[in-house]
Parts: sequence; C-alpha cells; structure tokens
Amino acid sequence: MWLLSAFNCGLHKHKVPLLVVDGQVLSESLAIQTWIARTFPQAKLLPSDPWHELKALSLMSWCASGIHPFLFRIFAPANVCDTPNATESVRRLAKVPLLENFKIADDLLVDREFFFDHFTAPDAHFFWCVRRAKQLEVDLSPFKHCTAHFDRMSARPSVQKLLAFERSVLDGFAKAA
Repeated sequence: MWLLSAFNCGLHKHKVPLLVVDGQVLSESLAIQTWIARTFPQAKLLPSDPWHELKALSLMSWCASGIHPFLFRIFAPANVCDTPNATESVRRLAKVPLLENFKIADDLLVDREFFFDHFTAPDAHFFWCVRRAKQLEVDLSPFKHCTAHFDRMSARPSVQKLLAFERSVLDGFAKAA
C-alpha cells in the first residue's frame, strides 16, 4: 500500500492524493479515508453507529467539496479566473463562503473536543482545512471552536509525527533543488 502523488505514478484524474493498493489506484480523499477506516477498524476512524458513520462521511465530503474549493481559489486565483487584475476579487469572493463554512464548523464544535465522541477521520480532514486556511493567512480568530479544535489536533502525537515527516520531505526537496 502506498500513498502517492499523481505526479509520481502516472495520471489518474489529475488527483492528489492517490492510494495505490496491490496495483489498484484509488483517488478522492473521501474514498481513501473510508478505505483506511475500514481496513484498520481498530483505529475507530469512523463511528461504529451507522447513522454517525454516514454523518462522518458527510463531514468529510463537505470538507472536500464545501471548504477545499474556496481554499484553492484563495491559493491559486489565476487557475479559476484568468481575467487581468482579478486575483484580489477572486480571493475576496472565495472568503465569503469559506468563512460561512467555518462558522458552520464552529457551531458544530461548540462544547466538543471532536466532531464525534472521539477522534475520527473528519477531525483529521478538518484539521487540514484549518491548517491550510492558516497558511493562506485567512483570519480564523472569530471561530474559537475551530481554533481550539486545531490546537487540540496539533498537540496529538500522531499529528506532530506527521508534520515532522512532512518537514523532512520538504527539506529533502529543498536540498535536491
């Protein structure tokens, strides 16, 4: 099993990430996260209750289709509008629905450590969304529950280990360049 980028293993819907298992390629975050959760049920990455599992899938889908596209528009406005001098307009227009989505998440996280009664895959996916927003300097200060969730996630040993691995990979790319 390998998690690879589309650039390293041929094109598959031009998607990153890709999961390759026994030569089979799977794209789309929701499908990959579901495969991981079902392959490693002891990790409890999805709730065991069928209704809560569906809600978890819904949250992950929302992160992928309701939050990520607006983050992408802020990151790469020229990829969505090639009109001269449109960059700031694209970013401004993307921030409105992005912040509406963070408000929804903030409301979902009131008096909660995680989206469910324990850490699940939606928490990991949402962590990525908040982290990306912070990297793009989106002001998340009005969303104290999202920020608290991000801080809790950042303190998890598994997240610290992943971020350290990411730093080492990026450092390796920098040295190779």
